[in-house]
Amino acid sequence: MHVNHLSIAVRDMDAALAFFRRHFPIEPMHDRLPGHTGDYVWCDFFLGDFKLELIASDAPGSFVERFIAKRGEGLHHLSLEDPDFERTITTLERGGVRIVDRFESGPDEKTAFISPRSAFGTLIQFWKAMDPQPSRAPIATHRYGSTDVRVRVNHVSIAVRDIDAALAFFTRFFPVTLGVAPRVGYEPSFRFANFLLNGYKIELIGENPEHPGGFIRDYLTKRGEGFHHVSIDVDRLGPVLDALERDGVRIVGRFKRPRDGRETAFISPRSAFGVLIQFWEHPEMTAEHALD
Repeated sequence: MHVNHLSIAVRDMDAALAFFRRHFPIEPMHDRLPGHTGDYVWCDFFLGDFKLELIASDAPGSFVERFIAKRGEGLHHLSLEDPDFERTITTLERGGVRIVDRFESGPDEKTAFISPRSAFGTLIQFWKAMDPQPSRAPIATHRYGSTDVRVRVNHVSIAVRDIDAALAFFTRFFPVTLGVAPRVGYEPSFRFANFLLNGYKIELIGENPEHPGGFIRDYLTKRGEGFHHVSIDVDRLGPVLDALERDGVRIVGRFKRPRDGRETAFISPRSAFGVLIQFWEHPEMTAEHALD
């Protein structure tokens, strides 16, 4: 089992793809293609070795249209390739996990989803078989203004009410390797933990009960549990933020971590098709995924 891609629901695929082309070192894979249910279109691209998919409605009343009407644009689902598809789905159902939206077009073309109600607000897709993917280096380079910056996706983050319960769920049903145990984050209002799913890093974030309030409480109150942000490492943050702001991209949530001086900042979801994108400055970036 491994992660194939993270999907983003958008209203205008051409505009979203243009945004990512301009501001990130992406490598497109496919142009607009019809989806397997016939009511949406998709395209995908790589940022280093991290694959993202854009989906947009192609028919009135499509699931993409309904999603955007309810929640707005943004992170939609995490897609896993699982050659042991039938056994995985059976194990999930026997464990009380709700499986929805099954689709089959052949013995090796099967898909199904874990309902967000069973997975802490996240929609998780399983495919039995997907197209082979060539290997890619995790780090890519992009020019911000006059500066070449090394860029690497570090993780996708999920906001949850109970980190321990969420960790127990993923540990029970997925072949994960635990990384950082629950601890206080870079500011005291939240806690986090993370794990690797076949090398793909997923972070869980939740409110710190010893310091109630803060952005996690606001998020959970407004939107409920689910995908929160995508975190990207850069070896130089200043040129990135300068170039983005010159292009009218809204930057929020700047913070310098006291213990090591590392800086972080976010692209507002209003500037990035509903996706909250975090940058961490990581001057000594290497190919390995850092777990802190």
